[in-house]
Amino acid sequence: MTLVDIVIAVAATPWVYALLAVLLVVDGFFPFVPGETYVVTLSALAAAHSGPQWYTVLIVAVVATILGDGLAFLVGRRIGITRWSWMRRPRVTRAFAWAARGLARRPAAFFLTAKFVPIGRVAVTMTAGATGFPVRRYLPLSIAASSIYTIYHVVLGYTAGTWFADNPLLGVGVSICVVLLVGLAVDTVVGMRQRVALRRG
Repeated sequence: MTLVDIVIAVAATPWVYALLAVLLVVDGFFPFVPGETYVVTLSALAAAHSGPQWYTVLIVAVVATILGDGLAFLVGRRIGITRWSWMRRPRVTRAFAWAARGLARRPAAFFLTAKFVPIGRVAVTMTAGATGFPVRRYLPLSIAASSIYTIYHVVLGYTAGTWFADNPLLGVGVSICVVLLVGLAVDTVVGMRQRVALRRG
């Protein structure tokens, strides 16, 4: 049995949905879990008819992402953003400060943009909770941002899987590379804007 056969066999089991949900929920408050990578992987395999159904992946991913963000919001509200050691790392501290500024200026656009920034998703939701962001404003923004963000990954993975239907693992690899490049590009642009804002300040 080849590696492709093993991957396809595992992806065809119902357990992939449970794993997907767990990864995305944990990813909501611990930013070092590759939840979106798994979404892309399953979507690419679905396009090649070698895994789960894409619409099931979409539904599970949206719900799990919303739940993960909700937990991060509660952690921020109950514990704050300095309790654990990883929260006090320089890069994470800067991310929390960036999140606080963004939420104060343009929360609607910021919730969506932050999803594409490494550590940004966790920083924004935890900061929203820690700073007393109203729940009635947070919920619709979280649902909208989580849905758009998940649709993006599913479409990307499915498109790559369609293009490389004869080689599912190649489709997975290409789609993951695109996700990483987009995240890096957004992170770079946000960083440049931060530096410009600091100079002006």
